[in-house]
Amino acid sequence: MSVVKVTFEGEVRRGRMEEVTYEAVVKVVNELVPVQGLVLRYVDEDGDVCMLTEQTFDDFVDQCKGGSLRVTAAGQRGRRDRVCPGKIWRHLRGEVTPEVIAELMVTHAEGAAVMVERKAWKLDRVACWWPEKVRPVIAVVVESLRDIPEMTACRAGLEHVLDEELAGLGQAVSDLAREFLAQPVEVQKRVAEALSVHLVPLIDRLRGGRRVVCDGCDERIWGGRMKCLECTDYDLCEGCYEKRGEFHGEHEV
Repeated sequence: MSVVKVTFEGEVRRGRMEEVTYEAVVKVVNELVPVQGLVLRYVDEDGDVCMLTEQTFDDFVDQCKGGSLRVTAAGQRGRRDRVCPGKIWRHLRGEVTPEVIAELMVTHAEGAAVMVERKAWKLDRVACWWPEKVRPVIAVVVESLRDIPEMTACRAGLEHVLDEELAGLGQAVSDLAREFLAQPVEVQKRVAEALSVHLVPLIDRLRGGRRVVCDGCDERIWGGRMKCLECTDYDLCEGCYEKRGEFHGEHEV
């Protein structure tokens, strides 16, 4: 009897199956998570998040090494259903507390991992432009992870980044996001609580910054702000910029 552990929207659900086959895993997952169009992923030996298919099933079993079969399940999203970063930040309009930040980190772990991986190059650019601002933040993250053994490899990667003048920051943060996603929800909560205490002051400073509203989703812009090259007052957040053709196709943004 083999154990299958499925992580879905921050919750871990446990099931059993007699025979270890791809079809049996899919059946157990569908029983535990009755949602149509699920996409299954697993983490390989390099910490990369891989799609679970019939072709990758043997590799998936090898990664488990005789232990529980761990997969992450997520519903498919079209472009119109993607979560815009600004819509995550809207939860922070009230009082910002470590508890609120920790809850958001766990709830949006998958979206954050995907977004960080896509934007790793931008983190490297920020580190190059403002190393004096980035270095203290990374140092705080390293210290916060010191008492969490499950994140030892990621902490070592960030320490290496500090020793190398912030070279490779984007990849190290992407590795951290993927490892966080792969952890059981109990570990995710411990990591989120450790980090959130230090994130509150940073978010408070961000909230005091400019108040520009995205013309695509009508939410306040947090992070990158994309301006139309022709219109005097047209701005998009990073999420809406990816589908700018739907909002402002007549001009280049």
